[in-house]
Amino acid sequence: MNMPRFLVDVSPGWTVRVTGEGIAEEFTLAATTVVCGDRELTVPYRGEIDRDELGARLTRIENRRTLEGDVHAYGEWLFGCLLEPVWADIRKLPCVLAARGVELALRWPLDEMVLHQLTWEAMCHEGVPLANDPGLLVGITRLVPRVAREIGTIQRTPRVLFAVGGSLLDDTIRPGAMFMGLLRAFDADGVCAAKAVQSVKREDLVRHCTEFQPDVVHLVAHGDVVDGHGVVQLADGWVGADALVTALTSGDADPLAVVLSACRTGSGGAAEPAPSGPLAAELVARGIPIVSAVAGEVSEQACRLYSRRLVEAISDGTPLAKAVAEGRRAALSRTEPGRQLDWAMPALFVAESVEPGFRPVDRDAARRLGLRGAPLFIGRTAILGHVDDIFDRRRPVGVVGVLRHGPLAGLGGTRLLREMGYQLLLRGHAPLLLGPYAPSKEPADLRTFLHQVLLAVRKLAVFFKLELPHLELLDGYYRDEATSLKALSAAVDAFEQDEAPISPSVAWLSLADDLAKVATAMAGQREPFGPRTRVVVLADEIHRWPFVEDLKAVLSEVGEIGLGTPDTVAPVVFTASLQEHGGPLVKTLSDVKQGQPGYSFPPLDVLADDEALLGFQWVLLNPWLSGTEAERKVYAARPDANWTFVRKVFRLLKGEPARVSRPDFYDHADLLVESGAFVADDDFATWNRYLGLAK
Repeated sequence: MNMPRFLVDVSPGWTVRVTGEGIAEEFTLAATTVVCGDRELTVPYRGEIDRDELGARLTRIENRRTLEGDVHAYGEWLFGCLLEPVWADIRKLPCVLAARGVELALRWPLDEMVLHQLTWEAMCHEGVPLANDPGLLVGITRLVPRVAREIGTIQRTPRVLFAVGGSLLDDTIRPGAMFMGLLRAFDADGVCAAKAVQSVKREDLVRHCTEFQPDVVHLVAHGDVVDGHGVVQLADGWVGADALVTALTSGDADPLAVVLSACRTGSGGAAEPAPSGPLAAELVARGIPIVSAVAGEVSEQACRLYSRRLVEAISDGTPLAKAVAEGRRAALSRTEPGRQLDWAMPALFVAESVEPGFRPVDRDAARRLGLRGAPLFIGRTAILGHVDDIFDRRRPVGVVGVLRHGPLAGLGGTRLLREMGYQLLLRGHAPLLLGPYAPSKEPADLRTFLHQVLLAVRKLAVFFKLELPHLELLDGYYRDEATSLKALSAAVDAFEQDEAPISPSVAWLSLADDLAKVATAMAGQREPFGPRTRVVVLADEIHRWPFVEDLKAVLSEVGEIGLGTPDTVAPVVFTASLQEHGGPLVKTLSDVKQGQPGYSFPPLDVLADDEALLGFQWVLLNPWLSGTEAERKVYAARPDANWTFVRKVFRLLKGEPARVSRPDFYDHADLLVESGAFVADDDFATWNRYLGLAK
């Protein structure tokens, strides 16, 4: 059931009007001037108030040096200003009692900067934060007086672009990097299709939004207020709302939501009154329907609990306002609200046209491609970039060889191919994974290679219930004219059992035509598939294949089209060692074709120190629900962690991503906890405890 929305309007002169089903009340606030730090602020109030005490409290809260009772007193003061005359009546309304929840939608002009700077999400009543009311789920949203474009629920798997203005290891950006690592788990569960880019310039943001067409853009950057307007820092300088919206909506891009992990983007300038609202509100006013931002510094645990529950709720089809309420309640479940305000800092800004019960994501579409499991895939950002590069219209790539001069063991090459296949699937393409193969089971000749491709096609057809036309490779093997999955399966089996020689030239041409037929069939599926859908062949450790010499000969000729046709390309991505087994043959291919159009040969090596540091932390942030007790915990760095020591511990893993699947990985996590650099907790047990108490 949707939570009823009550509009809380504050007009110039600080007249408050609360309206909703069954209520319409209006009252006017008085004003007083207090000293906050080195400046004077004119703030609203009701009833008796000690100006000196209020000013001192606001100063302590701004400097994060609160005393016992400050947060509750601050929340009670805000509640008295905005809701006290009507709260008892709202709680008694039948619609509120039936829903056991309420959305408080706060709305005022963009230039009312004092109102924007106050953390209304911290409102308390009788010593209890409204967000933690035991009998009522309270969601607080901030409505921006703007009717944005018409919006609808996302039917496909949502696309999320993670764009970082600087380095993810920057001290200020690191909390946003951890937030980003947390949300990568939802990508792994099939809740979203993610793309991550670092050190983005404005032109990079334009290009990625144009090509990737994100539904959600998560921007991690430094934030500030310059000349009265909120700005964030990209790699080539500071940008404000106008430039950001232009970049975010480039081409046909039309993001539903933007997440700002940047200081001062949810509250605006505190030092000087500004003529506009927070950057988040400005983005909504310029057409972005939903913007999540932060009003101040948020602790890692509060951010983690809020973010995890918010995204889980949205992906489950929970209405937006209710998801926000559950996220904040999760943050409060392990926070002491009497001394900390960080649980109240995340703020959600929405356009007036976003309905109270709006569901951003269709539940089935978000979950239906959840094909992977723990642990979270880490690193390999440069190699994963080829997922988009192979279809770059300016410089397409038809052959990608991920190569290693030494052994591939421990470097996660197989998981890398699976990850690339999964990302391709979520982007609307059809991956055919060949491998991994047990020793002596690799494709030995042309027939066994083609049979492996046909098996992958059959698996795809079964999963998506495709009705494929007769494939040319199987000409003569079909028993009748039927095009059912049963007929396809029987023909594939008959192809394998035949021992007749195959003409290589005919076979390769037939394969190209058949892959085009598969792409056409997949294009007829629901989103994200469509006219741009193509087949991509992913081949694991081809240096071990007896067939590698013949495959190398073909790949040296195809270039941009891969194994497909000029009209329907079918790129090939493979992993290989250049030294073991048939590796020297692969090396001749890379030596000759390196740098030529249509070819790319990224190296597969141990993770770089910084990439390992970030990636291993991301794994530790995301527990395995079916794992051991250690694996079910969340491990997160303390704000004052000794990073020199942390780096030394992670270096013991030798930059090998496969180490995350081994039991001793969590021995290193325990070492970090015992040293005091990390803390360990069980986020899911925390939330489940709340649910048990709430019933």
